[in-house]
Amino acid sequence: MSAYTFIDIPFNFRHTCWFCGEPASHSFDFPKNPNNLRFLEHPPMSIPACSECAIVNVASDVSSIWAVRDHVKRSIMDKYADHLAIGQNWTEEELKESEFSGALLGGFGESAWTMYLIAKDRLSYQGWTVSIDSMLVEWEDESYGFEFDGVRYMSLNTCLEHLIKALRLDAQLLPSLIDILGPERLDYALRIAKLNKAITTFQREKILDEIRQQQDDKQDIAQQAKFAGDFSQVEEVAVGDGVATVESIQWALKNRITTLDHLCREEDAFFDEFAHLGGPQCYMNYYGLQLYFEARQNLAWIAENDPNIEWW
Repeated sequence: MSAYTFIDIPFNFRHTCWFCGEPASHSFDFPKNPNNLRFLEHPPMSIPACSECAIVNVASDVSSIWAVRDHVKRSIMDKYADHLAIGQNWTEEELKESEFSGALLGGFGESAWTMYLIAKDRLSYQGWTVSIDSMLVEWEDESYGFEFDGVRYMSLNTCLEHLIKALRLDAQLLPSLIDILGPERLDYALRIAKLNKAITTFQREKILDEIRQQQDDKQDIAQQAKFAGDFSQVEEVAVGDGVATVESIQWALKNRITTLDHLCREEDAFFDEFAHLGGPQCYMNYYGLQLYFEARQNLAWIAENDPNIEWW
């Protein structure tokens, strides 16, 4: 019998583990020890859980059910690291076309992709909104984590730790590449790391120096083009329900308009420039550019979503 009040469970989730989405036959009482109630940021609660998630141990001073979820996700990730690695080493088509045979390898070829999908879905599952007796249990950020290749991890560091362990990568190369390239280029960094698994310190530093030089060269080229007024490589950006078109962004760059306030002051000049598009289209272009500049006020959004970051 559960020690605390169960969280509210939507009808379509009445037999579902809140942590991973598998069928629930147990409950996770939080905190498991009533002596730890003093650490909680919200009321104690019972959560529907599968047999695996229900037995995960967490530290006595964990303060929220979302921190518990992170512990449970890490447990899933560690336990099924080999399954998750299948998606990094193979595609579904490659497994179907493979020539695995025999009792062991034949079975792997047939079931590997399913194993990967199950592990990926369990790790990415986010559960439903937590409430008790219709009272919402507040949490500051429901859009937690870092997503890569269809899998949502607790953080970027957790993702890197998993990839290094599952793919047997050099422990220092991948994080160092991300420091240079940024999280948005993890796919490229991972390709480099896969090609250089067993390397010496000298080899690692040589690779990193080459990547740094590539980045410096890229920035130099961009700066030269910017100085020359050549913005031909600018890309359009979809933001919310609008689109900042290539032409709109190029116009802003050529006129050295880099903020939302500056754009608003130049509204008449924008509509004069694009009047040939007709009223509705001209307005949509301006609206998309507004949304773009508004989004660019957030440095995290710029780092993760702006393909034109080097031009500003």
